[in-house]
Amino acid sequence: MAKKKQTRSLSPSAEQSEQAMIEGIFEGSPDAVGVAVIRLDCGCRKMAAINEHGDPASKIIMYRDNAAAICELCKEDHGSFQRVVRQFIQWKSPEPDHYTKEMITAKVLGG
Repeated sequence: MAKKKQTRSLSPSAEQSEQAMIEGIFEGSPDAVGVAVIRLDCGCRKMAAINEHGDPASKIIMYRDNAAAICELCKEDHGSFQRVVRQFIQWKSPEPDHYTKEMITAKVLGG
């Protein structure tokens, strides 16, 4: 059985539970080319729209799946970068070119 080789993208894709939130952020941020998604070790998430220059195009939204509020630790440290377990940018279609994506990723996520 031959398997189709998958090309690995620069970032993972959004989980189904994150997708509705991402779409809502895109809808409220017409200048956005992507949404930065930061997953924390506690299960909370931080998201924000970013524009073509890598600058914020929305406020930062923090939430936790199936919870009324974010956890107590996030309330204290605002989702410290030291607790990040995964971060990526979900790009809006049509996506920016490769070099623009790399520049935005480095500016927003530091890598």
